[in-house]
Amino acid sequence: MFVSKTSLSLRKPSTLLAGGLIALFCCSCGNNNRKPVFPVRGQVSFLGQFLPGALVVFHPLDESDKEAVRPQGHVGPDGAFTLTTYESGDGAPAGDYRVTVELWLADVNGDAGPTSRLPARYAKPNSSGLTATVNAGPNDLQPFVLNP
Repeated sequence: MFVSKTSLSLRKPSTLLAGGLIALFCCSCGNNNRKPVFPVRGQVSFLGQFLPGALVVFHPLDESDKEAVRPQGHVGPDGAFTLTTYESGDGAPAGDYRVTVELWLADVNGDAGPTSRLPARYAKPNSSGLTATVNAGPNDLQPFVLNP
């Protein structure tokens, strides 16, 4: 097939533009600083009751890493949660963590603000007493059973 110089010159800018847009899209979507993550599922209860709406946060034990991620998940009606680091439900990087759990109730009396249904120690990594290890591969954690 014969291709004229004119048709080549018309195709080059559009081909370059399309290629450039694809490269730009690929560069903007990928984040090379992301650590690999692994699925993590768990369950939380307090005094034998599930904690729908509670927020579970995993705090890496290695506090020297200033860019460490803190995977988190919201507890469902059955007490179950899945962790999210970068995208919904993707999991957490492998490692050891301190775990916090918070469950806030809206202020219904017009007082000072929302109140927690849990003892304050569960909201702090150094006092919660909760720990977990995330391994490479799927992780089904032992339930976190919180006490007063």
